[in-house]
Amino acid sequence: MNKVDIKKTVGVIQNELIKYELMTPGQGLDWPVSIMVEKMENDYGKVVPHIVAKWNDVHGVTVKIEEINKYFSAELFAMGITQKAEWIKADIEDKVAYLKENQFGHPAMFPAWKKKQKAIA
Repeated sequence: MNKVDIKKTVGVIQNELIKYELMTPGQGLDWPVSIMVEKMENDYGKVVPHIVAKWNDVHGVTVKIEEINKYFSAELFAMGITQKAEWIKADIEDKVAYLKENQFGHPAMFPAWKKKQKAIA
């Protein structure tokens, strides 16, 4: 991919994250999710661009990395993050409570758990 294609790819991801309020223009760098393009070595030893997304989580910082190549889908990469939008934006206390009840619970299932907690209360 050339630089123009990479910029378009980053734009697609940013737009998806903005829809879920995971990136908010005008709020400086204090977004729930940050994305950047970094050159890294791939499986074949070649240094190529990768998209890197980071967000704070219960156990520290979660990092999602994928090589930007002809098989890369910006929409699919963004979907892997946006399915966890409520989890990413949730308070640490709620995340800990969820994980106490669901030791191996997936962050994408957090909204259903949260809804159930509200119904019980």
